[in-house]
Amino acid sequence: MEHARHVFRVALVVVVLLAGVALARSVLVPRSYGLYGPYRFDNVAEQMNLRAPAHRGPAACGECHEAEATKRAAGSHRTVSCEVCHGPLARHVKEDGTFDEPQIDRSFVLCARCHRKILGRPAKFPQVVLEEHVTGPLEGKVCLECHDPHSPKL
Repeated sequence: MEHARHVFRVALVVVVLLAGVALARSVLVPRSYGLYGPYRFDNVAEQMNLRAPAHRGPAACGECHEAEATKRAAGSHRTVSCEVCHGPLARHVKEDGTFDEPQIDRSFVLCARCHRKILGRPAKFPQVVLEEHVTGPLEGKVCLECHDPHSPKL
């Protein structure tokens, strides 16, 4: 009988601790936490109001670069956003309307990110074994010597 009292006391302590944790969690953790994932959902709207978006998409680029946008839309890179290669629009066009020259990686490394032959890529995706595709050394602007990046067919 005495052991039963000790088990009851331990069970009571565990129940009180669990109730305390549940109460503390309900007070300390915001209601929107975990609603759509492991973050506070209310923070999404707060962050959107604090920062202007850095990426704006190909339509925004096409406002000034109409010829390149038309060429890209007709080519095999039509599904690739301009900002994948050229970086975020916010680095190029500032909030006051001025613009900086975008830093563009014109080396073969940028093209190789997507087009280097990797076994895990779909067979229909254009891939090349760079060492076999390129005649000469793999350096500098070797891809741009033959391919137009906005419409890269030969």
